[in-house]
Amino acid sequence: MYLEFKIFCPDELKEVFQAELMYNGFEGLWDNKECLYGYIQEDELDMDGLKEILGRYDLIESYSFKPVENLNWNESWEQSFEPIRIGDHCIIRASFHKPEDLKYEIIITPKMSFGTGHHETTYMMAAAILDLDMQNKIVLDMGCGSGVLAILSEKKGAKSVLAIDHDNWAISNTEENLLSNNCTRISVLKRDGKFQGNFDVILSNINRNINLEMIPLYAEALNKKGILLLSGFYHHDVNAIENKAQEYRLRVNKVQTRNDWACIELTNEI
Repeated sequence: MYLEFKIFCPDELKEVFQAELMYNGFEGLWDNKECLYGYIQEDELDMDGLKEILGRYDLIESYSFKPVENLNWNESWEQSFEPIRIGDHCIIRASFHKPEDLKYEIIITPKMSFGTGHHETTYMMAAAILDLDMQNKIVLDMGCGSGVLAILSEKKGAKSVLAIDHDNWAISNTEENLLSNNCTRISVLKRDGKFQGNFDVILSNINRNINLEMIPLYAEALNKKGILLLSGFYHHDVNAIENKAQEYRLRVNKVQTRNDWACIELTNEI
């Protein structure tokens, strides 16, 4: 079951506060101008941690929440969703938006999943994919969310993509978006951090702690001269990620940042 939080937040705090919520497990956020709505699975909620965040921004008396069984996420999301351009060649839009003549067009209808391209981490991951040679690559998208990164990988010529998420909403959302984009080379699995195989490119837009836990597995699964893209964490977490990666002979190629969030591209040194 999901919990719906309604948080009255000053406009000047909304961007940073949404980032805080996403960093602490919230999977869906939208701003209806009057307040923020946030959604999180009940068993994922750290109420003490949330109260600490609310207190830090003097919002401890400015929220309410309730359980939601069957949320019409599409209706909520459509009220605020706008197409987003990534670079000069890619757009992420909904089916009700006017098509644009760009090389890569991704059509999505998010449900209760994270990864529309609006958040800094998804944007940076997609931008990094646009710069990579994906032709005939075997790709793992761990924590696929709405499937944006998997879809872009196929559109850039990936031979096959394995998209994994532990959340039922994310799985059904990804499957729906694959159909909207006529994808044929993406497999979707519901799993909790488990995968098999070797990959040329691994995408992991999750969070700091899970990425740190997964780096040993990613390093083992990465083919020679393979690329590992990590995001879902702040710029001040980069040193911890880099230090862990170096333990497993992963070399940092580049680091990009966007509004205090970071994305790291690594390759194996074997």
